[in-house]
Amino acid sequence: MFLITIFNTIISLPVPCPLDRLPPQLQLLGSPNNNGKKQPKKEEEDNNDPITLGHPLHPSTLAYVFKVLHMKGRGGSGDGRVAFARVYSGTLNARDSVRVISPTSNSSLSSSSSDNNNEGKNSKKLKHPVSKIGGMLELSGGKFNNLTEGSCRSGDVCALVGLKGVVTGDTLLLTSAASGDDDNNNKKSAKSNKKKKNDVHWKQYMDGVHLAGLTSPKPVLTVRVEAMSSSEQSRLSAALALLAVEDPSLVVEESPTTTLISGLGELHMEIVLDRLRREFGVEVRTGKPAVTYRETVVLDDGEEGVETDGMVEYDRTVGGVRLQGMVRLRLRRQCRAASSEGDSRPAAGHELCIPPEDPVVTLSADTRTYFNLDPDASSSDESEHKYSPSLRALLSGARGSLKRGRLGPYPLANLECHIMEVDSELSSSDTSFPGAMRAAAAFAVTTLLESLVNEGRMVILEPKMNVEISVPTGKVGDVLSDLTVRRGTVDDVAMAEEGGGTSDHVKSMVRAEVPLIEILGYANSLRSLTGGEGAFSAEYKGHAPQEGL
Repeated sequence: MFLITIFNTIISLPVPCPLDRLPPQLQLLGSPNNNGKKQPKKEEEDNNDPITLGHPLHPSTLAYVFKVLHMKGRGGSGDGRVAFARVYSGTLNARDSVRVISPTSNSSLSSSSSDNNNEGKNSKKLKHPVSKIGGMLELSGGKFNNLTEGSCRSGDVCALVGLKGVVTGDTLLLTSAASGDDDNNNKKSAKSNKKKKNDVHWKQYMDGVHLAGLTSPKPVLTVRVEAMSSSEQSRLSAALALLAVEDPSLVVEESPTTTLISGLGELHMEIVLDRLRREFGVEVRTGKPAVTYRETVVLDDGEEGVETDGMVEYDRTVGGVRLQGMVRLRLRRQCRAASSEGDSRPAAGHELCIPPEDPVVTLSADTRTYFNLDPDASSSDESEHKYSPSLRALLSGARGSLKRGRLGPYPLANLECHIMEVDSELSSSDTSFPGAMRAAAAFAVTTLLESLVNEGRMVILEPKMNVEISVPTGKVGDVLSDLTVRRGTVDDVAMAEEGGGTSDHVKSMVRAEVPLIEILGYANSLRSLTGGEGAFSAEYKGHAPQEGL
């Protein structure tokens, strides 16, 4: 009776309605990444309409592709690509025509439109094509039946076929702002009323909006693969292209001589190679795995950053054209890297073990004034395609030099390059001015990095893994000694109680942090140490300074 009372009390408690959940944050096509879709929300609030795009009751169709698989020959899926999508608002029907908008091409679309303003609209159509849904699949217990009159309403998940160019993280919009419902009369009348009331929102829907998409972790391990024969190379390329679509964390780089695949670890690479053999029937030869390293600058405790010794001047004559410019800049820790552990900065000599972030280039107020920009504005609130060619060249030169360190051919990470001051004897109207800005920025970064190498203030970052090892209690000492040789740091050892059994059959747990390069092929070594009874799992933790070499 007491339990029944508690149960009745629980079910009588008020719980939030799914319709009260805030809609997903959208981004306008061609806007900066951090500029959310705020204006449409304000317009609708002014009209006393709380239903925004993405809300389950909103009539305009918005869907998100969260998974892509290839199931060739099943359910009449054509080339085999099946896109799993969630419908946030509106209705998605089979045979609907949809616009496929990819967040990853947003920046490239903006750049292309700035180069040719007259072809801006054509660039949008090219980058975000219109595709027709070939049908929907019924996924039930391994059955993949084709639903000829399939329909998916807001809040539901569907499996779509026929969308050949769709990838994970894409946003699907209809070619018109209306929903895909069959009640055309009600739809048209509602659309006409809404169009007048929310004209700003309707225009932005037609211009293109997209969800945040999927952010994949950067690869930490690279393997060279080669087909067994030249005739198999085309099949290998096709198979890797399909696997890369299904797995966004898999990076494939092909050149006329080599094919490189990069992923999140040794197990990830083994799964990809196994799928190549098992699903596609492609046998490959593999090279030795190569670990992805990075470089960064070591800052002393309390140090804000390191900067050039005044203005660094670049003055060269190339092909009869003078390139002259002066740049002063500072390298400091990226805010995301500094705040990942909740502290403003780690202690001196103790870099954080975090996933690496690509360097960013920021502009000071003086630099913004030099290029006729608002000195109080932030670079994150602007689209770079609106910058002048000389300013884009300046940013390109700095970023290019940050892609290759000085201790090895490794890109830099977790740094912010703050351009403090820029000057040149050339006129901004000179055709060589953008080239001078690019060369001056690259030379300033290179000069600063070389001075830091001479001072011993640059380090190599290597990927480290959190390792859990299940090992017989009697073999714990051997495993710990082996981890020490592999430059591992033991975090915890959970010794199991024997309970009357022998120590060779009672398992203990060892948790450690080990560099990825040291545990490649560790499964064979662990079996030898433990007589085949040991097992381990590894998870990528982040990059940390290379030590113990």
